Amino acid sequence: MKRLLRIARTEVLEHRRQPWMLFILALNYALWIAVFGVLFLFVDQLASAPQTLASFKQQLSGFGIEFDAFLQLATSTFGSLSFTNLPLFVAIMSGTSVLHDRECGTMPFLMLAPITRLQLLTGKLAGAMALPLAFHLVFVGASSLVFGRLESLAPYAQKFGASPAWWMAFLLGAPASAAFVGALGTVISARSRDVRTSMQFTSFFIGLLSLGFGAVLVDGLSKGLALQFGFAVACLVGAALTLGLGARVISKDVTD
Repeated sequence: MKRLLRIARTEVLEHRRQPWMLFILALNYALWIAVFGVLFLFVDQLASAPQTLASFKQQLSGFGIEFDAFLQLATSTFGSLSFTNLPLFVAIMSGTSVLHDRECGTMPFLMLAPITRLQLLTGKLAGAMALPLAFHLVFVGASSLVFGRLESLAPYAQKFGASPAWWMAFLLGAPASAAFVGALGTVISARSRDVRTSMQFTSFFIGLLSLGFGAVLVDGLSKGLALQFGFAVACLVGAALTLGLGARVISKDVTD
């Protein structure tokens, strides 16, 4: 375990040497929170003025848009973006983790270290997840709790921390989905010979999986706690199987 944590710590230190990348990750969260925050606060102010709200609803109807459907779409979109940012960022970081060591010439030393290849891949994944997970807990947690207090969003409170299913998705489901995507990225990175190939394959899996993740983590909240728990367990099992398979298929000439 100590060796695994040492690898993860090294990955975190490597990411901290890239402050602009971390700034962009934080800015991504801040931007979406600001955009939807302005929208939600605007709707909340309208709710306190019935005549203005009725006029706004009438204007939306003129475009063929129902107010309730509009608000439901906005809350679902915010939730999907919030929860899928984590697997997206982890995939980006893990997609070059092993490849970076090969290009920097540190891979031969890692391969000679007294660690198994499974420990190596797991440590790389843990390091890739650490900072994005911290951003997820801070930004998504704080913004959801603030938005959940708005009166106009009361009918959608389950998407903002007012249900056990949301907390399960927030604390376990989203991190588990990130672990699964990150495991794929780590293995792809270990098998790739250049950054372009690694990121192309990683992007393919991100695009395919993110749609499904968003649907389960947000729209699946109404299905209750069991669905979120089952989804998280499935993702963790998938991550473990992916890392185990990756440890087996990495060829002995990985350092070539």
